Amino acid sequence: MNSIGSNVQLGVAGIIALAVVLALWRMRRRGDHGLALWLQLPVAALLYLAAFPPNLRLRGDALTVMTVGTTAAQRSAAPAGQPVVALPGALAPAGAESTPDLATALRRHPAVSRLTVIGGGLAARDREAVADRALNFQAAPDRGLVELEAPARVALGRQWPLSGRAAAPTRRVELADPSGSVVDAVDVDAAGRFTLSAAARGAGTVRFELRLLGAERAVVDTVSVPLIVEGGESLAVILSYGAVNPELKYWRRWALDAGLRPRVSAGVTEGVSLHDGDAGLTPAALAQTDLVIVDARGWAGLTAAEKTALRAAITQGLGLLLRADGPLDSQTAADWRELGFDVTATAAAGSVTLDRRLGLRERSAFTLAPVAVAAAPSSVQLQADDGTPLAWWRAEGQGRVGLWRLVDSYRLMLLGEPERYADLWAGTLDLLARPRAPDPPAPQRPANAWVFERVILCGLGAAASVRPPGGGAPVALTVNAETCAGYWPDAAGWHVLQTGAASWPFYVRAAADGGSLRTALAARATAAMMSADSGPPAAAGRDTASPAAPRAPMARWPWFLAWLGVSAVLWWQERRRNLRAPVSVAAPWRISQ
Repeated sequence: MNSIGSNVQLGVAGIIALAVVLALWRMRRRGDHGLALWLQLPVAALLYLAAFPPNLRLRGDALTVMTVGTTAAQRSAAPAGQPVVALPGALAPAGAESTPDLATALRRHPAVSRLTVIGGGLAARDREAVADRALNFQAAPDRGLVELEAPARVALGRQWPLSGRAAAPTRRVELADPSGSVVDAVDVDAAGRFTLSAAARGAGTVRFELRLLGAERAVVDTVSVPLIVEGGESLAVILSYGAVNPELKYWRRWALDAGLRPRVSAGVTEGVSLHDGDAGLTPAALAQTDLVIVDARGWAGLTAAEKTALRAAITQGLGLLLRADGPLDSQTAADWRELGFDVTATAAAGSVTLDRRLGLRERSAFTLAPVAVAAAPSSVQLQADDGTPLAWWRAEGQGRVGLWRLVDSYRLMLLGEPERYADLWAGTLDLLARPRAPDPPAPQRPANAWVFERVILCGLGAAASVRPPGGGAPVALTVNAETCAGYWPDAAGWHVLQTGAASWPFYVRAAADGGSLRTALAARATAAMMSADSGPPAAAGRDTASPAAPRAPMARWPWFLAWLGVSAVLWWQERRRNLRAPVSVAAPWRISQ
């Protein structure tokens, strides 16, 4: 205690002592020897203790750490008998010691071997300071966004999914595109889970925004959803159709918009065909082609040489998609059987739905070709909502062969679902097209990063740097023996990691961006650090508290309540005495006659 505090304490003690002496003198003069006389000293002592509670000896080996998100109930239920520190942003009880980080707190309390962490959990730098100490974590209740799953990269034109879980008071979630327009929205289910989707329309780095809404559409939290949209390589595709049909029309329109290079050969009438580019199936042309799509009538029009060239090109990596959109003639059925698909005619075409499989906004029926397919050994690529297989694929040498019996996928365009149509066909081309050389391994970048928090980057070259957003000067990184480096971003937005001749973007959120997700991630990481012996620490005893152990004042409220109770007894005694005292009445004045 400093000299000023000591002087104040002595002054208050002197004033209380003087008041007690005066009260005792007054009561002795009036002859009051009852209970009120004997309660003067206790009430004075309780008043002094309420103002200056005695110090308790605290455990030297245990420490309570209050973090962001600590609730009032958790503060009142914190373990007693051990020092309490509050990290930045935590609402700690009175008397807690404020500290900038956990490492500083541990330097101030070097004997600590057990930690009780309360609230939202420890940040990354504080988790490292725990070291081998036993840790008990009392997590705050979940609030806002708790889980988030979204791809880091997506191909241009693809429909990409986003899912997660939100706690109360969230009732609804919305996904807004970079322009701020809401592209998808849904109410969370009973468990707080949700699934949204959006289309990747422009190549490059983009930022979507997830909005969590509570009652009356009040915004609970907003979270940035960064996405890298990759344009990819342009594929060379040959289509050989027996006749022009809506499926060919819409597919060709999508392919041109997606940057593909389709070459088309399709019959118009007998003896008349439509050609767009060189669609000949020669060995030289097929060597420069990634995928060939042929329907049943188109296959029937192929020459023996073209079929032979196709089979040879497949073994060397070419992709082939067979469209069983109607009954096959005997020769076509035999050829396709050799490719691994036994196709036989059925009585009539079928009807299937894909609204759940593709995430459509409304239920609609699609046509299934009047054929049955036996495709073993193979893998199913696409199924209807009821589990009916619609497309298969199998490996053949270095290439792949697929078969479709869905007749009218173009109806997705008519239903106003161009993104689903693009996603369906882009996935098919990715699966079947000629394989490309794999991309070099990318450095490891954080999936979730916030400003003023350390970011770990790994898989770096000897010379690596980060270019911050806004055209700032690159920040050189110090790469350790494990090819990793630490980086402290001080600005939100897209940062670019440069290592060698390559560059890799990653996004850093603002401090207030996705606060609930940030807390949830810290809570899960802290909970994972709990050790087997991390139960509540034992009560302080002689073996854990030494004369050098830290001390802290007791709570004032018990002393205050005791003083209030004794004061009430004194008041009652005084009032009772006044009621029993005789009342003297003065005689009236006499009026002389």
